[in-house]
Amino acid sequence: MAKALGDPLRLRILDVVRRSEEPVCQCELIALFDIRQSLLSHHMKRLVDARLIDVERRHKWAYYSVSTDAFQELTSWLS
Repeated sequence: MAKALGDPLRLRILDVVRRSEEPVCQCELIALFDIRQSLLSHHMKRLVDARLIDVERRHKWAYYSVSTDAFQELTSWLS
C-alpha cells in the first residue's frame, strides 16, 4: 500500500477519487491531470493492485471509486 502511494500523482488521483461522491470516469482523470490514457492506466493498476481503488467497467470506460475497507486500513495505519 505504501509503495503504491509513493508517487505524487497517485496521491493526487486517490485524493480526487476519495472526494468524489460518485465513481470517477477515467476520461475525467485524463482531462484533469492532462496525462495520456496509458499513463493513467499504469497508475490506476498500481492503486487497484494495492486494493485502494475499486474499478467498474461500463462499456469502454472505467470508473474508479475508493475501496472503503482499504481506505479505513490506510487511515488507521497513518494514525
